Amino acid sequence: MPVTVQKQEETGVPAHAPTGRCPHLGAQYNPFAGPHVDNPHPFFERLRQEEPVSFNPMLGMWLVSRHDDILQVLKETTRFSNRDMLVSGTQLTEEAKNILSQGFPTAHVLLGMDPPDHTRLRRLMNRGFTAQRIAGMEPFIEKMARELIGRFAKDGHADLVEQLAYPLPAHVILGVMGVPQEDVWKIKKWSADWQSLTFEHVPAEKQAEMARGVLEFQRYCVNLIEERRKAPREDLTSYLVEVEADGEALSVHELVMAIGASFLSAGHESTTALMANTWKLALEHGLWGRLREDPELIPKFIEEGSRFDSVQHAMIRTALEDVEVGGIQLPKGSRLLLLYAAGSRDESLCPHANKLDVDREKPPQHLTYGRGIHFCLGAPLARLQTQITTRLLVEAVGNPRLVPHQDYGTWQSIVLRQMRHLKVEWDVTP
Repeated sequence: MPVTVQKQEETGVPAHAPTGRCPHLGAQYNPFAGPHVDNPHPFFERLRQEEPVSFNPMLGMWLVSRHDDILQVLKETTRFSNRDMLVSGTQLTEEAKNILSQGFPTAHVLLGMDPPDHTRLRRLMNRGFTAQRIAGMEPFIEKMARELIGRFAKDGHADLVEQLAYPLPAHVILGVMGVPQEDVWKIKKWSADWQSLTFEHVPAEKQAEMARGVLEFQRYCVNLIEERRKAPREDLTSYLVEVEADGEALSVHELVMAIGASFLSAGHESTTALMANTWKLALEHGLWGRLREDPELIPKFIEEGSRFDSVQHAMIRTALEDVEVGGIQLPKGSRLLLLYAAGSRDESLCPHANKLDVDREKPPQHLTYGRGIHFCLGAPLARLQTQITTRLLVEAVGNPRLVPHQDYGTWQSIVLRQMRHLKVEWDVTP
């Protein structure tokens, strides 16, 4: 029998809060600290089996952990909205709010938009982010990866996050956008400020400085837009500045959000996480040598690794009406945290889902990049970068080993799980 959550007008409490008899396992989940950061999968398995839709009071959201339930929500865009996607992290101080109010609000970011506005903007961005444009980045990606790997290949040790997975995706997305490569580190910092204020719990004393970083980032984007209007180039920024839909060009607000938030910010963080996690899985599961002997296996391994341990581990939706999800009746306004990492290990998706198996006949269609109208726009570029860099890395580094007892510095926002370090050592042939 479905569990019912009473509406706000009946109880006087927020619409998303359960009352009376209701699931409780979700209250144990903390995405920001503790064991759920290092390895959330044992807890996710309990959720799938015991309480697949369970309330988390800290986040004020319902955790949805089964594959089919997540897919239902992703497909039903008239019943579930992205509107709260970008207002779900830090409780901002008044000082931080005042600073951010001087810039553009987060409207017009694809991640937080619904049709028909999303449909229009996504169509325009799809036209610029074509398969041809992505394929054209392959020589640059390979050149940059070879250069970075060449700096440490003969050392016998490296931090593969700091020296490879962290810088490479940022350089690549700057190349796509036509942004000067020397600006990479300040854009990384601004991007981190924006992501942190949106998806993490930031201490009050750090918020003002981060908010000022977001303003600087937006001003940088405005200057870039003005430069491309005066002198267009063969880059994605110029395309976005010039493109029109039904005779209507993108506004400055839309351009800043598309260039800054959707591409320069979101365009590299998740790829860094994907690369690092891919290499860690290869080392932990004894697959490095096999990938070196058979490079054709690399794309399949990356897909299976993405399914097995998704770094893009969750996304948020809001119910636009009273709904039932996984047997739980939820009122309009309920917020749902769709646990992609949990759903991609659901036994309904593939046999022995808790096993990393590169010999599956066909890797299942996992949830790492989402599904439906909000499928990740940058997924093809993320895959291409990870495939090229992994191939070059396994060629250059033979018989690597994880440095024992290291601190990976794993951190997690509401939506992304990432390592700060991946220290590896290997034998160097004289």
